[in-house]
Amino acid sequence: MKKLFLLFLLFLLLLFIPLFCFGQNEDCSTKIIYENNQYNGCVNDAGNPDGYGKMTFENQDVYIGFWKNGKRNGLGKFTTNEGSFYEGNWKDDMKHGTGSYTEKKEDETYYRKGLFEYGQFIEGKMEVDNGLFLTQHTITYKSYIGVVKNKEINLLEGPGPDYEIITNLIPGSQLFIISDKPINGYYNVIDILSNKEGYVNVLFVDLGDEIKANDDSSNFIVTGVSENPKLSIINIFNNTEVRASIKMGGYNYIFEPLARRDIDISPGDYTIIVSSPNVIPFIEKVEIEVGKNYKRVYVIIKKPKN
Repeated sequence: MKKLFLLFLLFLLLLFIPLFCFGQNEDCSTKIIYENNQYNGCVNDAGNPDGYGKMTFENQDVYIGFWKNGKRNGLGKFTTNEGSFYEGNWKDDMKHGTGSYTEKKEDETYYRKGLFEYGQFIEGKMEVDNGLFLTQHTITYKSYIGVVKNKEINLLEGPGPDYEIITNLIPGSQLFIISDKPINGYYNVIDILSNKEGYVNVLFVDLGDEIKANDDSSNFIVTGVSENPKLSIINIFNNTEVRASIKMGGYNYIFEPLARRDIDISPGDYTIIVSSPNVIPFIEKVEIEVGKNYKRVYVIIKKPKN
């Protein structure tokens, strides 16, 4: 009797497992035509690209990588029919995060490697090859303290009025302007009081003092050799009693008090921003070398109120 009962349970399990899998829509062999664009890969229940997949556009541009509800999100490579290509991180169908972009324009080729923000290259190295000469440029930005002018404004999730509102900011609210390079007329900022990051219209913010980055990278201690030459591991410890945010390479990592974690990151030059509620963020620049792992301890000190 007991064996029969177990066999019955096994039968039910085998019966319902396909139903659960179908509901999760994990089939990544789907082939769909979207307005003359051909997609092969994972889709969500709404039929939109979601997960890993390949899109061949009508003009023969190709994107291979990750999607989220029909938009390029995560790692991916986009190649145009003219030979330009971008490989790196995406968000909302735009280059966002670390990546490299080779762009061909008439008789010139532009090579960009570094940090992109909603399609705009804001930090890194750029080379221009005109067939005769190769010129090199360093692209960077500055950070400032800002103050909301005499009008209540919205802190938005993205650089535009159509993005969702995170919170309202009253006149006099103090902001940390991450980059002085606006994206579509919006600054990327951190509300110092709440430590919430978002975007505000540049017309309603006054810039104050510049916050300069610390170039001393001696606090990044080498701990050993990386097993993967394309990735380094940084062991970060939030040695403080407050919650901290660490922004690096286009990603924002949240650390609870006294939390420690490993972060995988590609070798290269990085600007790191460490922030916490009611504290002016700290900025530092560091070069993560190929084949090395590191550790870094952060201590956030709140200044006493006068």
